[in-house]
Amino acid sequence: MLRYRLIPSVLLLLAVAVAAPGVAAPRGSRKAARAPRITIATWNGNWFPSGRAEHRAHPDVEAATTVAAGKLLAASLRAADPTGSNAVILVLNEIRGPRSASNLIERTGIPGLRLASISAYRRRDRFDAQQDVIATTLPVVDHGWSTWRNEKRETPPRGYAYADIVLEPAVTARVYAVHLKSNYGATTKEARELNRAKRTHAVEQLVGQDKKRRYVIVAGDMNADAWRKEFAEESIFALFADAGFANHLAALPPERRGTHPSASHGDSALDYIMTRGFVLEGEPHIEPAQDLSDHSALSLVVSPKRAANASPR
Repeated sequence: MLRYRLIPSVLLLLAVAVAAPGVAAPRGSRKAARAPRITIATWNGNWFPSGRAEHRAHPDVEAATTVAAGKLLAASLRAADPTGSNAVILVLNEIRGPRSASNLIERTGIPGLRLASISAYRRRDRFDAQQDVIATTLPVVDHGWSTWRNEKRETPPRGYAYADIVLEPAVTARVYAVHLKSNYGATTKEARELNRAKRTHAVEQLVGQDKKRRYVIVAGDMNADAWRKEFAEESIFALFADAGFANHLAALPPERRGTHPSASHGDSALDYIMTRGFVLEGEPHIEPAQDLSDHSALSLVVSPKRAANASPR
């Protein structure tokens, strides 16, 4: 397994300290303060911005796609937080690279939203065009990416990007951007079982390496539906639940959970925001992507749970 860890700068840590005047607040004021509200959104850009695996689209087409996708994500975030007063964490899948990610983040128009982490997966002799991205308006104290553990024939593709994000002076959350193995081309029972095993290995690794961390967010395209009978043998949702994660998409009624629309097969819930240590505020929102992607954008608002006499991380 390859793991890449970028050491946070001293200047960033100092900035976090300066921006946290509440640390020296009078006795009892922290208890009265409301937990911060965080808007989280996730979207699979479908080979963004070209819409194709190997070749680039015309520059004008990619530029127009970037503008439209920025508006889509801004609308998704605004639907979850109409006032725009919350901090933002944005998770993206299938982004070509750092420049494409930065251009898209800029086009959202969200003040202070910046790239926090991006993977650098390789496919044979080149960089993969399906990178995972995390962006946020909050301070970041650590970030990087990793491939999955070697499971021989069952090794999952890609890996994950991560970022340690400061929600408030005493609360730091680990955020993962994931894009689990798809079912594309799985026409046999054996192929479907292999894909399922790859998704299982990925989630087993995630929940296993962060057992002691209180605040964790895992978001992205899971390529499995927690409710459709075709995925009845899927184990990833039980793994998340056993590790204390909440599946916030369950807050919506069945007819509104679809993040992967399909006229022929029916809508599927493939994109998720799983959290541990957070409370859902309101209900999730699904923003249709029209012709930009085969995935809709999912957004919601959470706040960290407060626990007396517990470690803040």
